[in-house]
Amino acid sequence: MPFRKSPPESPFRIANDVDLTADERSAVGGGAALASCGLYFPFSTHDTELFWAKAYDGERLVGVVPVVRLRKRKATDMLRPAVRKWLGPILGPLSRKTTLLLDTAFMAYDARSPFFTAPGADGKAIKRAISSFLKKQKKVDTIWISEPPDEAPWAASEKYHQFHTLPMVQVVVEGCKTLDDYLATLNRNRRRNFRRERDLFTKAGGTIERYEGVVADNPPLHDSIMKCLGSSGDHSQFNVPYNDVLTARGAIGVQRQTVLTATLGGQVIGFMMLLSDGDRLMQTHGGLDYVRSHEVKAYHNLISAGIELTIEMGLKMLTLGPMTNETKRRAGGTFRPIVSSLWNKLPGDAFFARKVFSKNFEVYRGELGAMQAEGDED
Repeated sequence: MPFRKSPPESPFRIANDVDLTADERSAVGGGAALASCGLYFPFSTHDTELFWAKAYDGERLVGVVPVVRLRKRKATDMLRPAVRKWLGPILGPLSRKTTLLLDTAFMAYDARSPFFTAPGADGKAIKRAISSFLKKQKKVDTIWISEPPDEAPWAASEKYHQFHTLPMVQVVVEGCKTLDDYLATLNRNRRRNFRRERDLFTKAGGTIERYEGVVADNPPLHDSIMKCLGSSGDHSQFNVPYNDVLTARGAIGVQRQTVLTATLGGQVIGFMMLLSDGDRLMQTHGGLDYVRSHEVKAYHNLISAGIELTIEMGLKMLTLGPMTNETKRRAGGTFRPIVSSLWNKLPGDAFFARKVFSKNFEVYRGELGAMQAEGDED
């Protein structure tokens, strides 16, 4: 990669790498989600390239962040369909930008900062050093960083435009010994809906099955997962620019995780992949057969099975990634806000991004200080 050395004013030595050893992961406090992230790296493509940005204090590793290089993508692809339709043809090739994305998409969409720092290290200084390093790289037009609000203020002074994007969904089951204990924490409408959805699925002949292990070691399951991912991609309202790696067959196959499948008539009509990290069970992937899953509420039942498994494992929380649908809310999910920080190399791009692009991103949820509240109605 055509990366230059870190600037001399940086208090840290910054380097890029495609490997992260178990010892390095441990040094910055990374767990199973960070280990899972590294499994995607060999499946990088020319259009979507993953690498680690590492910060060193002398010879000591003090910081790590996964970076996704999105080469020459149409910036308009991330906009709402109505805006994309008219703005795309106007901008034409001018909309093609190379972006460095720093978020937790490859770490089960963890509701945390993508930056990992060693105990006692100056996290803000490490973020600034890595940011400065990335800004100075050739052929980079944009940097996009996603973090919780309490982790994001450092970027405001580094010429990033900030705004709220989709919050992350968490289902807290701490203190619950059984599924009934959890249901007791929900309001009456949600308890009723929860039971109705389970009854509908069961009466239709649906079952939830569980697989533990490497996905590729179970070829029929692997095939079913890929089919459901394809169906979900065809029906999604969101453009996911890194899906060529995130949902690559090989990348899915090497994951050692728990897979819940919703089956009907002997066929898989939906799935959820999960990994445990600390006191959390985290969804990494999910997909549905959109022809057959909707009427029997397969997705609802996969989430309820995930909640039940979290309780069974004695964990405190099930994480479900971004708030992309109402089903996550109806399961009793709570929300962790996310702030996106956007930097553009060219002043003209920065102005246009601030005035037009950011407010029309599909994932946009409001300016800082004016975030739209996520309601709690059923």
